[in-house]
Amino acid sequence: MSSPTPQVVVRGEAMLLVDPEIADVDVTVRVRARDRQTALERCSARQHEVVAVVAAAGDAVEVTETTGVSVHLEVRDRRAPGEPVATLHTRLTLGHLDAVGELVVALGRLDDVEVSGPFWRLRADSPAAEQARLAAVRDAVTRARQYAAAFGAHLTALVEVSDTGPGAGGIRVAAAMAPMARFESEPHLDLVPARQEVHGAVEVRFTMSEPDQEVFRG
Repeated sequence: MSSPTPQVVVRGEAMLLVDPEIADVDVTVRVRARDRQTALERCSARQHEVVAVVAAAGDAVEVTETTGVSVHLEVRDRRAPGEPVATLHTRLTLGHLDAVGELVVALGRLDDVEVSGPFWRLRADSPAAEQARLAAVRDAVTRARQYAAAFGAHLTALVEVSDTGPGAGGIRVAAAMAPMARFESEPHLDLVPARQEVHGAVEVRFTMSEPDQEVFRG
């Protein structure tokens, strides 16, 4: 009975640091009034101002989405009746990163408007994910060759390749760099986009030649 063909199984990993491709900015219009109708009317008026600012940014804003609307009574003093509050949340996605600071400042000038972000990220089809996966494969091949050589052998064939971990090759945002703010005669924000970590991981199985028996005698 012949002995089984020796195999080597390795995990290849890679991590790339790349510049973000898009940025999300969250905009919230929040208005208080004496009654619900007035709160809604003021909220609508403020939202029209937001829309005008976004329109002025042109094609820098790729996507505008309404992410939530609420009208409720806010009680700040139990002894007083609640105060109607109307809120509308919008998420903006920008493809021109150099326009983010100017848009944030323009939106920040509006009354009853809160701005948060930017949240830097890569596009879903970013080539960086593929680059990380291929780098992980190269890492796996290098490791497998090293292991085989340590036994006085060499790789002979590929048996199996599989992604490892949730969302292998997926994208994870690196620790964000704090925006640098510089105010002159006109408010201006210099924003430093946070670089993105792109991880690739793969498990590869190879067959290898018979080990050098001298390795085991040493």
